[in-house]
Amino acid sequence: MSVVTKQVLIGSPLERFYDIVVDYERYPEFVPGMRRCTVREGGGEKQVEYELDLGVRRIRYVLRHEEQRPRRVTWSLVSGEMLKVSNGSWELAEEKGKTRAIYSVEIQIARPPLVPQALVDRVSDELTRVQLPRTIEAFKARAEQR
Repeated sequence: MSVVTKQVLIGSPLERFYDIVVDYERYPEFVPGMRRCTVREGGGEKQVEYELDLGVRRIRYVLRHEEQRPRRVTWSLVSGEMLKVSNGSWELAEEKGKTRAIYSVEIQIARPPLVPQALVDRVSDELTRVQLPRTIEAFKARAEQR
């Protein structure tokens, strides 16, 4: 298990980018592979149920989000198919009218019974090598198109 961190400068004001990050239910409109996001609020916390199509497999999972407007959003895994760990954050800073965004994620894939290790490895690779950069670029493009 390792933490992957990417940094990007986004041509959008901080508040606007933050609003895109916390508008979970709109993720299917622009995040590659995201099929569904449903927000469940309760007890002062926000939980979001996701369905992600990785091509080799669709996975469903629920993340608990903590929002600290306008500079930070963190999440942690509540439950999920094939996921043991999914923690991460967006750290945001204003930089000359733009947004400096640091995206960090830690993912560990679980191997369910009867699932070949090769499939688990493919899902892990897809998430970290392919899906992560595509997701960051999708958020950047979404913020800069408005």
